[in-house]
Amino acid sequence: MGATPVGWWEVHQDPDPEGDLGYKLIDLDVIPTETNGKSRVLVLPSDEELLREDAFIVADEDSICDLETMV
Repeated sequence: MGATPVGWWEVHQDPDPEGDLGYKLIDLDVIPTETNGKSRVLVLPSDEELLREDAFIVADEDSICDLETMV
């Protein structure tokens, strides 16, 4: 099921990621690292089948939060 294209004014203020936006939630592994003295995290899909050369994120540690705890 994919998202139906609509104008921004028609989207719920707090949209459902799957139903309204067409996102599929997946489990991610967050691995702390240090590069040149800076703390960073490497974010990878937990499912190895989803892991490919460009399927990762490197971010500052402060940029990462658990969305389930923010509700």
